[in-house]
Amino acid sequence: MRNNNAILCEDGVIALSQNPDVQRIDVTNKVRGEVTEDCIVLTLNGQEIGQVPFDAASCTMNAGYTIDAQRIFRMDAADVIRHSSYVEDCDMGWC
Repeated sequence: MRNNNAILCEDGVIALSQNPDVQRIDVTNKVRGEVTEDCIVLTLNGQEIGQVPFDAASCTMNAGYTIDAQRIFRMDAADVIRHSSYVEDCDMGWC
């Protein structure tokens, strides 16, 4: 049985909320993260809601990506041409 009054404390202990009138709303898919010097700042609708400690030196990136000076880069071959739209030279008026 799920208890909607359960909350996870900083020490990892699950406790029951003293206020049964409080409703938990899952906003996970709306949270955004911004990499800074030492953490990832979590925001919801532009408002800071938390931080995740971050050490770029221990970050593992997938092939084709790298992290440098708090920036994330995609590594492309210098001779690959990227187009800004999915059509080129559209002079027919329908695209």
